Amino acid sequence: MRNTIKMLFLLSLLGFLFSCGKNDILTPDEKPGIQFGTINTLDIVTWNLKLFPEETDLVSLKQMIPAIGADVIAFQEIMDYTAFMQMAEDIPYYDAFVYDATSDYRLAYLYDTRTITIIDQYTIYNNDSNPFPRPPYVLEIEWQGTPYYIINNHLKAYGDNFIDETADNDEEVRRRLACQKLDLYITANLPDSRVVVLGDLNDQIAEPREYNVFLSFIDKPQHYLFADMDIALAPSYNTVSYPSSLSHIDHILITNELFADFIGTGSYCKTILAESWMLNWANYSSSISDHRPVGIRLAPPASFPGS
Repeated sequence: MRNTIKMLFLLSLLGFLFSCGKNDILTPDEKPGIQFGTINTLDIVTWNLKLFPEETDLVSLKQMIPAIGADVIAFQEIMDYTAFMQMAEDIPYYDAFVYDATSDYRLAYLYDTRTITIIDQYTIYNNDSNPFPRPPYVLEIEWQGTPYYIINNHLKAYGDNFIDETADNDEEVRRRLACQKLDLYITANLPDSRVVVLGDLNDQIAEPREYNVFLSFIDKPQHYLFADMDIALAPSYNTVSYPSSLSHIDHILITNELFADFIGTGSYCKTILAESWMLNWANYSSSISDHRPVGIRLAPPASFPGS
């Protein structure tokens, strides 16, 4: 009897240990949900993929993208054009653009061909590498017959939270100038258009004025709104886009033509906890990215009766 009890205990212990070791072999249907998009809303996401595809688990990424369910995803740090286009071919209903403005650290888009009509795609400030080491990438689309402009950015990295007015190559000076030029471009070329400016902007928006590089937008609240400002004002590990440094540096800015849509019922901006698909941050950051995706849901009032 004693030996039987001992044997049952050992078997149960082994079962427990082996069950704890199964966390890397879940099927897609068993994995936690990361769905963001809905059929009634325009859902746009920005996502830095960290040197894609050098350390990328392509199988998992190709499952995650349709699971998120965005209409458009703007990517940064695409190192291999061919690999990205091949990935797009493997994802049902999605098509892609990758720009040729740089040979690495490219910007790219994936879009859902069932919901999005492409009007045009082009880069701006192509010969202005001081503020724009990667020229901004514009995607002109139609969603439900309405035109929108998306401007994808990857601004200069690093810095010391000090704007050195004597140094043209100071990182904060370069990011500030990029914001000023984006404002000028929108004002001159897209004054009455629905514009979404997004990307890895490599700086925080809720900072003191003396070193805040985004004042070109923040000081014009009648024209611009950072949809993710609430995240920036109350950062936590589970809300920021760059949790390794507890910083929120991936942003989504909208123009006033979208204010009514954004404040309507069903609209919001959030950081997508994509690591839940990989079960933990260590798995995700080593095989997908060190950035989380950030998404905006825009619900035109007509999409939600009574709103």
